[in-house]
Amino acid sequence: MELRMIIFLLTFFCVYGSINFYFFFRARSILHFSGFLQVAILILLISLIVAPVLVRLLESLRYEQIARAVACIGYLWMAFVFLFFVINLSFDLVRLLYKMFGAGPPLKTLFFGLSVLLSVVLVVYGYFEAQNIRVRHLEIATERILPQPGKLRIVQISDAHVGIIIRKQRLDRLLQLVREAAPDVLVCTGDLLDGELDNIVDDAERFADIEAPYGKFAVLGNHEYYAGLKRSIEFTQAAGFRFLRDESFEVAGIMIFGEDDITSRVPGTTKKSLEFQRALAQSRDQFVLLLKHQPFVNLNANFNLQLSGHTHGGQLYPFGFIVRLYFPKIYGLHELAPGKLLYVSRGVGTWGPPVRVFAPPEITVIDLIGKKDN
Repeated sequence: MELRMIIFLLTFFCVYGSINFYFFFRARSILHFSGFLQVAILILLISLIVAPVLVRLLESLRYEQIARAVACIGYLWMAFVFLFFVINLSFDLVRLLYKMFGAGPPLKTLFFGLSVLLSVVLVVYGYFEAQNIRVRHLEIATERILPQPGKLRIVQISDAHVGIIIRKQRLDRLLQLVREAAPDVLVCTGDLLDGELDNIVDDAERFADIEAPYGKFAVLGNHEYYAGLKRSIEFTQAAGFRFLRDESFEVAGIMIFGEDDITSRVPGTTKKSLEFQRALAQSRDQFVLLLKHQPFVNLNANFNLQLSGHTHGGQLYPFGFIVRLYFPKIYGLHELAPGKLLYVSRGVGTWGPPVRVFAPPEITVIDLIGKKDN
């Protein structure tokens, strides 16, 4: 396991554990439990904190049904306790203001109850929101020549996280929407997979059934590395995608560049990466489409449209405000310079909690409108 992954996991569990214990101490101050009940609640809480690790362990041992049950309980709790922390902390600030001005009745119990209620409501709403995939339509005009009739339809999927939770019905809905969009070109901007691949190999054939006359192209996301690079590549290729790993491909009058995710290395530190960056910096007559999982932008790169994902649009409000500290553009279409656009997809799946709050999932249908190829 890489050092940065170890640091990430340690940071995550320190933060997540602290949020859980904030809930524990707040609940104890209101409900006044002690003795055996307190010990039982602590044991349950610790079990919920380590649930993500337990899920991966159960997956690796091929206890898929048990792993799915633990994942649903553990990840729904994760969403609840995060939302509770944000809401109750906001109420704590209100209570502090009351104390500072010496006004108002004690509101600790009321605010605790409201925090629990609002968190439950948002988790229920977010659970169903996460299954309601939107179709975002974009029309982009270009002076470049395109195949007859002067239009090329590109469909982008991102961050599907096919695995222990994103399966069957949710995957069926995604595939149905992609087929209905009738793509000329289908692209996946990373994180197609999540978790142990042996349990989801049959899903590759379902992706393979989707037709795209000019091809299907994919780039690596960070979760392809977490799931195991070799098997991730095999799965994605079995799904009918051509991987672009710091390389380009010309099709339908456009150049498609695919850049490896930075999880694999620091950009520009390998010979292939350096050659890729030089090629991407060159001027071209064709429309240049750049596929890149994380929405970092190299303004020296000569592209017309960069498609990215990774951010999930924040997934859980107000987590998006934290994501913006690292990725200023977490969702939508952005003009970086004349003739240079960035589109960041909210993705179709979820990471961790199967919940989205004010960040609905989406596939993106992009119609390039250009000159006709006579």
